[in-house]
Amino acid sequence: MSDTTVGLIIALIGILTMVGAALNWRIVTHSGKLLNMIFGDRIARIIAFLVGLFLFALGVGQILGMNWLGE
Repeated sequence: MSDTTVGLIIALIGILTMVGAALNWRIVTHSGKLLNMIFGDRIARIIAFLVGLFLFALGVGQILGMNWLGE
């Protein structure tokens, strides 16, 4: 798989995670998950959004050739 394809997949996963956290999708922020039980729903959604933002940045960096994922 090329670097561009890997970057697009990672960026797409990041976008879906951010949208899922923002819209409170059950698959992203289910109330029975460990983060929700420890921190509560709001903090768990913020953490999920930040993870999605990190994945999006990692994917865009991969597309632009920064190659953070190693080779």
